[in-house]
Amino acid sequence: MGTQGDGNHFLFVGKSKNTGNTMLVTHHGSRAPGAALYDKGMKVANRFRQDISPETLRENAWIPFDTEEGQAYWEALQLIRTWTKENHTNIHDAVLNKLGTEKQDRYWNEHNFVFRDGDLFYHAKGATPLDDKFMPDITGPRLIPLNMSEPVLIVQGKTNGRNLGFAPHGAGRNFSRTQHKRSLAHKTIEEIFDEETQGLDIRFFSNEIDISELPSAYKSAKNVRVQIEEYGLCEVLDEVMPYGCIMAGDVGKNAPWKKKKKFRKA
Repeated sequence: MGTQGDGNHFLFVGKSKNTGNTMLVTHHGSRAPGAALYDKGMKVANRFRQDISPETLRENAWIPFDTEEGQAYWEALQLIRTWTKENHTNIHDAVLNKLGTEKQDRYWNEHNFVFRDGDLFYHAKGATPLDDKFMPDITGPRLIPLNMSEPVLIVQGKTNGRNLGFAPHGAGRNFSRTQHKRSLAHKTIEEIFDEETQGLDIRFFSNEIDISELPSAYKSAKNVRVQIEEYGLCEVLDEVMPYGCIMAGDVGKNAPWKKKKKFRKA
C-alpha cells in the first residue's frame, strides 16, 4: 500500500488549462495483490478450458460466471478494485500532507479492467470506461494520459455506436521496450533524455533514466486526439498541461526496492 510501482506507472504534475489550478495525476495498477489474483485466476480458468474447450488457446481461457469459481473471482476483482483505488488515495494524501495543503477536488477511473453490464462482461484492455454503468461509484470525469510531455486529457462521454461506452486509455506503444531502445542505440541515453524532456521536470525514482518511457516510445499523441474527435469517442473537457513527472526509472539497473537491506550485528 502506498507504492507506485515500475514500468509505465507515474506521478504527473501539471496545471489545468481551464483554471490554472495545480493538478496531480497518478497511474498504477493493482500491484502485487492484482498480479497474484490474475495468476490464480488463470490457473482456475485453464482447468475450465481443458474441460469445456480444450482446443481454445491457454491464454484465452475463461471462468464461467455461473459457477462458484466465477462468482468468487468476480468478488475478488471488486476487492482488488477497491484496494487499487485506496492505493491512489494513499499516495495523494501523502503528497497533500507533505505539502500541508488541501485538495479542491478528486476523481479517478480504472482502465485495463473487467467491467460488467448485466450478463455481459467487457475485457477493456487499452480502454477507459465512459458510461457510468461501469463505475457505480464514479464522482467525476475520466482521465486519458498520453505521454509525459503531453497534456493529460480530462474527458466525458456516453455510449455510442463506435465506442461501446469506452474511450482510449492512452497513446499505447510504438514498439516493444527492446525495439525502442535498439532504434535509439546511435545516441547516448543523456542525449535522448535532453532532447525529449526539454522544458520539463522529469525524474526517475531509481536515478536511472529509462528511455523506454520517454515520449518517442509512444504513439503520436496528436493522432490519438484526432481519432478521438474524428470518431466521436468522447468529449475533452480540460487538459492538464505538463510540468513534470516521476517515473520509476530503469529498475533493471538500480531498483531501490530490490536492494538487500544490510543489518548490523548486535
